[in-house]
Amino acid sequence: FYKMAVRTVLLLVLTALAYAASDMRLIEFNETSQVWVNASELDALIFTPGKRHNFLDVTAAPSPVRNLASTARVFPSQPTQKAIVDPLIAKIDITSLQRNLVTLSSFFTRYYTSATGLQAAQWIYSELVSIKGARDDITVEYFEHTWRQPSVIARIAGAHDGPAGIVILGSHLDSVGSTSTGQAPGADDDGSGTVCNLETFRLLVESNVILARSIEFHYYAAEEAGLLGSQAIANEYSSKGIEVLGMMQLDMTMYPGTAPVGVSPMTDFTSTELTAFLRVLIDTYCTIPWIDSRCGYGCSDHASWYRSGVATVMPAETIMAKTNPNIHSARDVIANLSFEHGAEYVRLALAHLVELGNFVPE
Repeated sequence: FYKMAVRTVLLLVLTALAYAASDMRLIEFNETSQVWVNASELDALIFTPGKRHNFLDVTAAPSPVRNLASTARVFPSQPTQKAIVDPLIAKIDITSLQRNLVTLSSFFTRYYTSATGLQAAQWIYSELVSIKGARDDITVEYFEHTWRQPSVIARIAGAHDGPAGIVILGSHLDSVGSTSTGQAPGADDDGSGTVCNLETFRLLVESNVILARSIEFHYYAAEEAGLLGSQAIANEYSSKGIEVLGMMQLDMTMYPGTAPVGVSPMTDFTSTELTAFLRVLIDTYCTIPWIDSRCGYGCSDHASWYRSGVATVMPAETIMAKTNPNIHSARDVIANLSFEHGAEYVRLALAHLVELGNFVPE
């Protein structure tokens, strides 16, 4: 029996290695289902105009690398940082959001294998470095991958004697059209979340806000191809034992949909406890209400962190039934969007980072 079991395991390993060496990719559709697909089958998953993707390409790490340092599930029950957050909200600059989204959506495509996808990452990096200035408590780095487009990570160091556990704000910098070379301005998906992320970074840096915890701003590559960039980063953080208190993903923030308009916390494959606090933050800091929704498994980069055991939240621009029908096509342009709606997510991102960044459990 023992020899048979060993032979079975070896056969499975060799089969997996053979698939990995070919053009086959291992796709995870839910927490219990993984399927090998070929290149054309993968293309059919990726190039779906008007529809969100709901899968992870887990070829590089079929089993999640669990972040054992991030098991705490204690979060605030009420906001305590209004004295810091409110003045930051008052400085949100709509013209800054507009200017940055005009630039970001001007790349023909930001697909992760394209030259312009690389250039988009380089532009984000240069913007972060420019905002950083001479501050030595801030770092801006590329996170290189095996494909062309890097992810970008900015970090504002917390107090030297602050608590362990960083706080992350994420968005994805890539876009996708009807093909890998098709036009993909990605104004909403996810140019909108990316420029909200940039604006949040600018406000905290220019206001010289130093929090108890270190905070990070992530701009993920290759989200549209199965959350590849965020998976690589989440797995590395887990392997290094980097503790994460909470992670918020901004993926599509400027298409309000039809009435009723509100911020939509995703209630599936996110942290129940942190989502409860997210609703409190919306009530406190936003000018529109919250309306719960669900987006399915692997719908954005928060899923990579959820898979590794980190507490995550994702406030979407509208409920999934009213999501932007123009995404993943040449029609995903600024004309369809509302910068005022996007400003609500800058409010929420500021609140998330400051409230958790200064949170010290009793």
